[in-house]
Amino acid sequence: QSACAEWRSLDGDPVHLTLREVKEAGLLVVGQIDVSEPESLIAPQFLESLVLGAGRPVLVVPYAGEVSTIGRRVLVAWDGGRECARALHDALPLLAGSVVHLLHAAPAHNAGHPDTAPLEVACRVLRDVGADVRTEFEPASGDLATGEMILSRAADLGADLLVMGAYGHGRLRELVLGGVTKTILT
Repeated sequence: QSACAEWRSLDGDPVHLTLREVKEAGLLVVGQIDVSEPESLIAPQFLESLVLGAGRPVLVVPYAGEVSTIGRRVLVAWDGGRECARALHDALPLLAGSVVHLLHAAPAHNAGHPDTAPLEVACRVLRDVGADVRTEFEPASGDLATGEMILSRAADLGADLLVMGAYGHGRLRELVLGGVTKTILT
């Protein structure tokens, strides 16, 4: 099975043109914006627009640090919601045979939702692809604290991949990310 990649150069509004082009992609690989490097800016909220608007899995490569492996030591942030379930299933090809730390980090806005899936659902899905799963529960806290806790746990575990859903508000308003998503992307 061979991998296929394609480079496309677009002229015009980078956000809208990129969102149009990525609909056929199996995976988007994008670099995190380094706010201290002015030339890394493609367009305002470019990364956020891709993550929330592409409808495709997005692998964001951090601008700092060295990435020598991917998917060997994985942190999956689970809150039982639609976005994290989609992210988990999109990431399964990268998780087969991995050591996965499943962090149940349920924010307050998901508490008590009748369609919230329990942690055991994610465990079964991961074990079905041969992942070695370990679980941890963190009680609900504010979005900023949850985002910082996820980053802290990823560092503690030496994670080479973080899998999580992304949350944002509707397009009718200015693009506004959920607090956890914003913390992680920043």
